[in-house]
Amino acid sequence: MPKTSRRLKVATALLFAASSLLPLAAQPSSGPSSTVVYVGGNDLVVKSSEGKLLNFTVPSGVKFTVGGNKVGISDLKPGTKITAPIVTGFPPAIVSSVSVVKGKVYAVTPPDGVTLLLSEGVKELTVPAGTTFMVDGKQLKVSELKPDMMVEATIVTTGDASAASASATPAMAGALLVAKTASADDMPAAGTNLPLIGLVGAMMLMIGIWLRGFGRKPVRQV
Repeated sequence: MPKTSRRLKVATALLFAASSLLPLAAQPSSGPSSTVVYVGGNDLVVKSSEGKLLNFTVPSGVKFTVGGNKVGISDLKPGTKITAPIVTGFPPAIVSSVSVVKGKVYAVTPPDGVTLLLSEGVKELTVPAGTTFMVDGKQLKVSELKPDMMVEATIVTTGDASAASASATPAMAGALLVAKTASADDMPAAGTNLPLIGLVGAMMLMIGIWLRGFGRKPVRQV
């Protein structure tokens, strides 16, 4: 068998093995059951078995185990017990406080930003993908909001791992919005699959360079 053909077969096998590792980074991991507290758009807030409130931004297509069945985030309701809420590769934020508010739209920055004028002042908030607001009996996307419109929202404030977890969990009202504290830690959490994704990417790049080198014709010396 020609040497180039053997190398192509080896490279194909390596690419297949590397690509098979990627779906592992977007699946819920097994663990103790947690309780859904809030859910809106692609954001999920659960109370863990340790009593902490955790805020997840859930990638599209991820399924959760509820009573032995696999369901999507749109099927989750407050109070639902889920077996595996943790999405590997996408670490949660610790919720430090929760508040239910009514405020006036001050500014809108689509696709995921809204600034509300509240009793305590102006607050910039993140709008989870898929969120809608109820205004005068109509469901509106964030891009459809206008200044001075009145909206109701449940705001979860997230901080880093050292932040105290929220003890009060009022019933959700209006849209679920997220506020980050200045101390929020945006670095990848230890134990996630992000290093794995980087390794797979590096492998694919090296294989591509390797194959490209074999596709070049040797230059004949004159």
